[in-house]
Amino acid sequence: MAQTDILLETGTNEVEIAEFMLGGQRFGVNVAKVREFIPLKSIEVSHPPQMHPSVGGIFFLRGQNIPLVNLDVHLDLPEPQENEWQVVVVTEFNNMTSAFITDQINMIHRVSWDQFKPLNMFLAVESPHVTGSITLDGHEVLVLDLEHVIGEIFPESVINYDESTAEQIGALDRSDITIIFAEDSTIIRRQVSKILKSVGFGEVIVFTNGQDALDAIIKLREQADQEKVPITQYVNLLLTDIEMPKMDGLTLCRNIKKEMRLDLPVVMFSSLINEQMAKKCRMVGADGFTSKPETQKLLMLIDDLTLHRQQTEGQGG
Repeated sequence: MAQTDILLETGTNEVEIAEFMLGGQRFGVNVAKVREFIPLKSIEVSHPPQMHPSVGGIFFLRGQNIPLVNLDVHLDLPEPQENEWQVVVVTEFNNMTSAFITDQINMIHRVSWDQFKPLNMFLAVESPHVTGSITLDGHEVLVLDLEHVIGEIFPESVINYDESTAEQIGALDRSDITIIFAEDSTIIRRQVSKILKSVGFGEVIVFTNGQDALDAIIKLREQADQEKVPITQYVNLLLTDIEMPKMDGLTLCRNIKKEMRLDLPVVMFSSLINEQMAKKCRMVGADGFTSKPETQKLLMLIDDLTLHRQQTEGQGG
């Protein structure tokens, strides 16, 4: 079953979760990350030397060599019993294709993000591989943070930043720029906030989900309306993930651009960016979008929508 067989309307705050069994536990992943499901018995796995302990080998599929991750090893779960139902889930996100073995695929559920229960702050630190849980057909299903898993195995797939990046984007005065940043991953929040502040952005206001970010923007709009000034006097840009509890990034963007009709730049920063997702971003009115490993592109995009926009408006005035 290919990912493109399962499409959601844009900005409905819904997600499709593929539920699977592994080590006697029910797990789930966002179908938007899934390229296809294939029987384990249908692939031939080779074992190059010096691979990460969590990588069980590689296999060749549609012109690609794809790493096969043993999630049971990485998550320290009981070793799975070989059976005829074992399925390989091929995923695509952060501009990388990878795969992992499941004991079996149960079914795909269409649910609302407001049904998702994020881990509390303390559990999130202890269990970074899980973003939260959701109750499906009376069973509690743990939703995996596959970006975190793959990032631990292949560090080059996660956000990268060094001094050369700062040199390439230029030493500009960003001290007057305020950014609202919505992201549910603790690690991504810390990394991106640190990067934004390191290149001089004045204030980064962080939220863990789209609903809280929207509530904050509504309050700022009310304040701006009372003082008869544009909202950009208080916030210059919204940077948001797509996958988030309570309200996803597409729904958040649609509310700001289509419902509230705010002249506030919105940038989507997600592991899910591909041709299909880019189209959805445009449909909800996003001003820009980029994938999570592309740090330099993100910073240049923010500069274009804040500093360069201010310069253009100033010249126009």
